[in-house]
Amino acid sequence: MFCPQCGSSDTKLVEGLCKTCFLKEFYLLKLESEIVVTLCTSCHSQIQEGKWKELGLPEEEIIYQALEENIHVSPMVENVEIELEIIHRRGSLADCRVIAKGVVFGEEITQEYKTTVRLNKTVCPDCSKIASGYYESVIQLRADNRPLYQEEIALADEIIALNLNKLEKKNRMAYITQRTPMKEGMDYYIGSQKAAKKLINKLREQLGGLVKESPRLMGQDKSTGKGLYRTWISLRLPQFSIDDFIQYNDRLAQVKSLDSRKIIVRDLINQEKFSILWKDYANIKLIGHREDIQKTTLTSKTPHSIQILHPTTFEPIDLEINPDYDKLSIGDEVDVLEIEGKIYIIL
Repeated sequence: MFCPQCGSSDTKLVEGLCKTCFLKEFYLLKLESEIVVTLCTSCHSQIQEGKWKELGLPEEEIIYQALEENIHVSPMVENVEIELEIIHRRGSLADCRVIAKGVVFGEEITQEYKTTVRLNKTVCPDCSKIASGYYESVIQLRADNRPLYQEEIALADEIIALNLNKLEKKNRMAYITQRTPMKEGMDYYIGSQKAAKKLINKLREQLGGLVKESPRLMGQDKSTGKGLYRTWISLRLPQFSIDDFIQYNDRLAQVKSLDSRKIIVRDLINQEKFSILWKDYANIKLIGHREDIQKTTLTSKTPHSIQILHPTTFEPIDLEINPDYDKLSIGDEVDVLEIEGKIYIIL
């Protein structure tokens, strides 16, 4: 067998050519003369495998990454080494040089390639939505039969800001586009419905309350044909606050704490703590506020009873002894609450 290109017959042929002729026409790698990278001008996200991906890279690193991803080395090459260089930048164009070194059939080969990386700059869908004030959910913070307290609004603002800062690291749509004071409370416009639901859970953990969702059809996605919905999520805080007084069924109690699942209260008679689930909220009646607490003096104490003075009439009142009263001494100032003419000591 002889090489059809040079006529040599004293060597083994590779793909029909002698090794010398084969290596003259051999390319260590394949590289397109132009590489196009679609890039968001705002967040530097790129389209990869048909999807926008936020990699957080500066333009120069994006160019080098594009070169690396578009170099296809021949499987016949061993010990390959590749050097990348940006020769010149012209606006969105970058002229680049690729130097490849490798061993083929025992021969070391060095080749130089040139290509242009074109940065196709546009705006990704997420940035377009953010710029337009797009939102998927509205969190409506309300209170039952009362206005919101300033401290509740301040705490809600803090919870939302803190958690959005965490959520946006994985979800760029986790942002607030608008905060609107309303006569009924406060509205928060959130970019992502998933983020809004996580925020509601965080708010309930500290503020308690009842949640109601109201999705509304706003249009249709042209690409999928599916309906586009926005969701209004109402968080209604209870009519009472911590340290207020309630009646639950036949028990009188003081609210001590609350979370997303339950309300913790202390019985005014036996001082025992018990919990009320939010599903039973309708059975709770507000009977007094913490501001209604008055102060009086313990004037007498026996093994079976204690005596205090009425906080306004100063008439003596005898109360049955309770183990929780053991720490009280004659002359102590105590907190009391009057409900329907009856006095209760508040510990």
